Amino acid sequence: MIKKNKIFLIIVLSIAVLATTIFQRMTIESNNKVIDVVLDYAEMNELASQSDNELKWWFSNFKDFGIKYVGLHEETLTSLVHDNKDVNIIMGWELLQNNTTKETYLSNLEKNSKEYEISKYDVLITTESEETFNFINDGLASRYDKELFEVLSNEDKYTILLKGTIYDMVYLQNQSLSDVNGKGVAIKRNPYTSKLVNLGLGFDPEKIELIKASGLEVLPRPSNYSQWTTDKYIDTLFKDYEDFNMIPPVFIFTGDAMLGYPDYNHIVSEYMQNNNIKVGLIESSVQRGHMDQKVVEDLAKGLEYNAVRIFSMPDYIQERFKFYNYEGAEEIENTLYRAVTERNIRLIYFKPFKESTRLYVTDFEEYEKMFNRFEDRIAAHDMTIGRSSVIAPNRVRIAKQALIGWGVVAAGILLLSTLFNMSKKIKYTLLAMGMLLVPAAYVVKPLLIEKMMALSAAIIFPSLAMAWVCRECKKHFNSNDKKYSLLNTIIIASKDLIIATAISLLGGFFVAGILSNTDFLLEMDIFRGVKIGQMLPIVIYGATYIAYFGYKNKNQVKNRPSLKLEDIKTLLFEDVKIIYVLLSAILLVVGYIYIARTGHETNIQPSTFELIARNIFEENLLARPRIKEFLMGFPALMVAIYFARNKYNFFAFSAGLVAVIGQTSVPNTFSHLRTPIYLSLTRTAYSLGFGIVLGAVYIIIIEICLKGLNLLMTGAEKGRN
Repeated sequence: MIKKNKIFLIIVLSIAVLATTIFQRMTIESNNKVIDVVLDYAEMNELASQSDNELKWWFSNFKDFGIKYVGLHEETLTSLVHDNKDVNIIMGWELLQNNTTKETYLSNLEKNSKEYEISKYDVLITTESEETFNFINDGLASRYDKELFEVLSNEDKYTILLKGTIYDMVYLQNQSLSDVNGKGVAIKRNPYTSKLVNLGLGFDPEKIELIKASGLEVLPRPSNYSQWTTDKYIDTLFKDYEDFNMIPPVFIFTGDAMLGYPDYNHIVSEYMQNNNIKVGLIESSVQRGHMDQKVVEDLAKGLEYNAVRIFSMPDYIQERFKFYNYEGAEEIENTLYRAVTERNIRLIYFKPFKESTRLYVTDFEEYEKMFNRFEDRIAAHDMTIGRSSVIAPNRVRIAKQALIGWGVVAAGILLLSTLFNMSKKIKYTLLAMGMLLVPAAYVVKPLLIEKMMALSAAIIFPSLAMAWVCRECKKHFNSNDKKYSLLNTIIIASKDLIIATAISLLGGFFVAGILSNTDFLLEMDIFRGVKIGQMLPIVIYGATYIAYFGYKNKNQVKNRPSLKLEDIKTLLFEDVKIIYVLLSAILLVVGYIYIARTGHETNIQPSTFELIARNIFEENLLARPRIKEFLMGFPALMVAIYFARNKYNFFAFSAGLVAVIGQTSVPNTFSHLRTPIYLSLTRTAYSLGFGIVLGAVYIIIIEICLKGLNLLMTGAEKGRN
């Protein structure tokens, strides 16, 4: 008995070390409670233009919500055109292919256009406004190498040539042409536009003044085109920050790379470090990971994780006004609430609501109601709106990881011992090998082994929970009691559900502890074993059930649990009936839907009813319980115990298959590493509470149905007699 307890002692030691790791992570998470909201200037300007109030009025009123910053992009040729400035932009290929266009825009020049060596990749800029010309010319001259552009005329019709290359071109794709018979026609296509129209030219002083006059501050967003960016551009940009007194608290990079990429990263990194500027990690459109911006995550690591995750409101979220039959912006509010409470978002890049693609909601009361509700809801999590907080750097030491890993190895040996009749020598040999290999693996491949250990925990502990259920079911089958009271059955089933869930919850803590490094909390690294962690425990449960009950082997119920070769042979060489094939096909479809819905990158989305139900839970509880846990998995485990107590072997096994879903879901909840531990724990507690109640209801319904069926069968038998 003492030797057997050595495995448990190792698990207890591992849990003690794990507890310190969990406590450390929870402390870090508890100090990360401040949410920043930044307004987008361009979108707010569009809102103001459709309303009866000026932009300054809107900014001043949004300031009352605790908002401090307005995101302002550098001016570009595109923005100047959008602001109705006197600017004409002509692509080089248009000049070369159309003499009328060439005559219109080059007729005032003394030289022939050929002497300027205009290529089809160039961009020609013309304006009759001296002010606009000076702004563009000064912006280009102060930011970019003089070889990249040329002033062709600096009087009357001012003209500037941007010297482009094929790498600056933007082409239309996926468009086809056909003749009257529908046959495809191949036509050589010109570029659609040029990336040079979005070159940064500097910030508009009038816009900066308006923002500051409204009581807000400017969060500058530079345009970043790496083909033209040099240290000259970066130096001028940072000088603008100083001159306009608008050093940003966070850099929200534009484009596909960090500012300065690839040759001047060190200049930007040093400036950010000296001014305590955070790195903005913009969440991807599927709400998993971040936008693909080159070396941004490397920059965050280099700055010791002085970084925040950003939710930039996409168009489809803006348009969720009066969505799901809400009266206003409740669904947009739900989206923002989930972002900050569940996904570790600490900066919301806010864009105003829309009634349709282009029509903004101009009723200020709708924004006021939404922000008031939002603040009240996040206050329940001790969160406030202000200057965004950051997650303190955290890295679990290898020594701790190894000790925690020993617990996973020991748990794995316990699981194997429920499947196979292993001698003590084999058990302790495996244990010794595991205890030696785990530290060595952490030294050689720490990043790989920590994910493997987390995946192992996500598989082993729910499987151990179901092994416990199988053991309890076997006890009930072997019990000599003929009849149990319904209340007693519900109490026993509730107890078994709590114990099984506690075992699975332990697996969730192992996952959360092993993967508590900052890279995972900021989702710069992602745990990708979720689907495997959902599937394998189902297979292991099937094997465990056979180990306890055999396959068409009634004697196994009385024997010590172990997978027997005879049972496996009987199963493999079973005559397959059509009904089995049909049931297998149904199970495959259900299994595919179940697995496909796990994670974010899936085409199988929850129903509208389910989404509304989720919203109701979120609005009334601290955390939303998982529907598959409290509606299916947890009650099914109680039902399995009920069937076992009533000697229904097949139905107990079938209910157990559904119960596995609930148990695997528990560590899966903690596998969402960006979600704080307290929220995952609260979610599991709610699911368990609701699951016990529904489990009791299901058992009562089944009991009534079985009694009714017995009465019908008894009546029919009497009728035949």
